[in-house]
Amino acid sequence: MLHIIGIGTKKEHITQEMIEVIQQSKHVYIEHYTNFYQHSFEELEEYLSTTITPCVREDIESRVEELILKPAKDEHITLLIIGDILVATTHTDLLLRAKEMNVQTKLYHNISIANLITKTGLQWYKFGKVTSIPFFNEKFMPRTPYLQLYDNMTIGAHSLFLLDLNPSNDIAYKGHDKYLPAHRALQFLLDISQIMLDNEEIEEKEANIIDEQTPALICSRLGMDDEQIWYATIEKLIEKDSKKTLKEPLCIIIPSEMHELEEEYIKLFQI
Repeated sequence: MLHIIGIGTKKEHITQEMIEVIQQSKHVYIEHYTNFYQHSFEELEEYLSTTITPCVREDIESRVEELILKPAKDEHITLLIIGDILVATTHTDLLLRAKEMNVQTKLYHNISIANLITKTGLQWYKFGKVTSIPFFNEKFMPRTPYLQLYDNMTIGAHSLFLLDLNPSNDIAYKGHDKYLPAHRALQFLLDISQIMLDNEEIEEKEANIIDEQTPALICSRLGMDDEQIWYATIEKLIEKDSKKTLKEPLCIIIPSEMHELEEEYIKLFQI
């Protein structure tokens, strides 16, 4: 059987049921290419009293049949996922492949960004479609994040942007080789609208949905002991984060119309 276990953002989120399954498994793997964890793998191994084998993206997407699925026909195999197990579509694909091979699976959910964003005081059901801001450069300036922001704004929905990271590989990006800094992502949202306007890809009304005075939040390491939430104008957030860059993993939230309770609570994080 294949056990797919979400381990949250720190070891204390792992339940006793999960620990028992992990310790009874023949092999325990962990994917570490989509997120960061509060503890090192060594600390996690000690806490769980077992050996853990890290998996890179290729292991899960290309080698998963030989590495995990075939052994899971006869043995208990566990795959640990940071956060929850089904936020990433890769793991949905894994379940479909397991079904095709008649491999039994059992799922164990946990805390993830999907519910941690409510720590900001913004109401969960008022969030629109979630999108990511990937690593970018002069030759690659994706339009999707801004277009999704526009769509969310038009229906009065909050926008959550997950910032790109790559904890298992070295990606040299202006001194940040593991994650996209928040101030760079915010500046990107300001710049891409002007680029699209200059190229006549959007109209002026679509380019003016945010500016430097638009309120926004930066969330750092949500669910971990050292989490931080900053709320201010985009201009102020860029200025502060560029001087004291927040740690990964990061997300940005641009609120739309807020309920009065949201407005009151969010001020707790004002900088």
